[in-house]
Amino acid sequence: MKKLLPYIASLLLYFSAHAQETVFELFKKNERLADTYYNEKKYQAAYDLYSQLYKKDSASNSLPLHMARCAYQLKNYHATCLLYKKCPKANLTPDDYYCFAESLIADGHLKEGIAAYNECKRLRPQQPLISQKIWQLNNIRYLYEDSLHYKIRPIALNTTAGELCPVPFNNGILFISNYKNIHLVEKEDAVSNAPFYQLYFSSRIPDLNKRGIVRYEEPVPFNKDLYFGYHAGPISVYDRQRKMIFASDGDQRGVSGKRMLQLFFAAEEKGKWKITGSFPYNSVLYSLSDPSMNEEGTVLYFSSNMPGGVGGKDIYRSYLKNGKWTKPENLGEVINTPYNEAFPHIYQDKTLYFSSNGHPGLGGLDIFKSELSSKGFGEAENVGYPINGHADEFGMVMDASNSHGYFSSNRKRGGFDDDLYEVDVDLQTYPLEIAGWMGLKEHNWTDSSEVKTFAHARFYLIDNMREVVVQEGTSDEQGNFTWIIPYFSTYRMRVIGPDGTEHVVGLEIPRQKQLYGKHEVVIVKDAFRLTNEMK
Repeated sequence: MKKLLPYIASLLLYFSAHAQETVFELFKKNERLADTYYNEKKYQAAYDLYSQLYKKDSASNSLPLHMARCAYQLKNYHATCLLYKKCPKANLTPDDYYCFAESLIADGHLKEGIAAYNECKRLRPQQPLISQKIWQLNNIRYLYEDSLHYKIRPIALNTTAGELCPVPFNNGILFISNYKNIHLVEKEDAVSNAPFYQLYFSSRIPDLNKRGIVRYEEPVPFNKDLYFGYHAGPISVYDRQRKMIFASDGDQRGVSGKRMLQLFFAAEEKGKWKITGSFPYNSVLYSLSDPSMNEEGTVLYFSSNMPGGVGGKDIYRSYLKNGKWTKPENLGEVINTPYNEAFPHIYQDKTLYFSSNGHPGLGGLDIFKSELSSKGFGEAENVGYPINGHADEFGMVMDASNSHGYFSSNRKRGGFDDDLYEVDVDLQTYPLEIAGWMGLKEHNWTDSSEVKTFAHARFYLIDNMREVVVQEGTSDEQGNFTWIIPYFSTYRMRVIGPDGTEHVVGLEIPRQKQLYGKHEVVIVKDAFRLTNEMK
């Protein structure tokens, strides 16, 4: 028995050591698998596996860094901030500090974000864009001045899934969403572990109870046959809405086994949309997405991570000449930065809207615009607050009037929960002063009736919605007067002449800003004389 005990002890020691070695090998195997997921851009799967490993090794210095990088790609900026704070500073690269700064700004920590940008600048002093970002954040008040020119509102189509990239189409909007439908087999994206994006359409109907506001009908899937069963990407409609170009996961895999976003053309034939071709510069090695076509179908803008760019995703342009598309040209460093520029939208061949996290802004992806002239694109201009905020804003499109548009943002809940927003642009500001002249005409059935100066006429400006008088005054000897419009509404003007006769004139102030000259108000006695019932 005495001889057996040392043998049993040795055997137990052997199995213990062997078990420890097996656990260690399993840990390293799972860590390598997580690295593989990350390199394949399966960020959610990588994050989940890194998290499991971190629970077993909470003293690790490398796992929080891996998790932070995954969280940033998943747009979980709050988690990114917490995880980067756990990392030793010596382990952070300039790119890490940049992502840390972006996440801090998106999470509402302005001063800490500026400090992280400064650290990125110290490690990478050759990038002037970092200095520009720091200056912009230190002078952020200038971007908030634009709030007077815009009014935004979320669209009632938003859900807890992602809705993004709306475009006007047939009295409604087309947009993409990864809303979870009920299928026998549910396909999911490995990046976010969410369903693939599909294309939807929703009609716009005027809301009879709210002047100037529309409501959106329940969205319906739009032409599923256009896609290959995976991601439906952004879309651009042109040629009087009879043609479109859209992004979609290609039907072929590259050498890495991944499907890349590619561009495809489609046209409407007898009420149905059919694919008519693909963009000749599609590739299985890199993605092309976010197409924007001019109305004539001759100039195409898109974003891509193809080799040879300025960095990250860049915006490219291609021309249709003699029936063939030219080799895509990079728009250069006026538009593109070492970071990401995407979601271009060309408005009437003169204004390019796009999103960037490289140009100075409020944090995350911001929307910028650049004017196109014969000399090329002008300086990228941040469109400011409230369109841009600390979260990601992208996919800006404008309608033909350039006074109404759409964009997408994850400002509500972050991450991949993108939402749709409407925007009214260049709104009138109040109080608004309008100079005018008042005239009087006896009859409305003949042009020979002379328009005379209506002097010393008493007027009352009445808010139709509230039924209150907001201003009163009198025209002078020459019929001149001044209105002070206090706020947006619909108004009418009650006018009382020196002889006591009363008249009513309707007045509507446009929502968009206009250049006002002298406003002429001509009272026609026969048309506007009040009856006793109207008094």
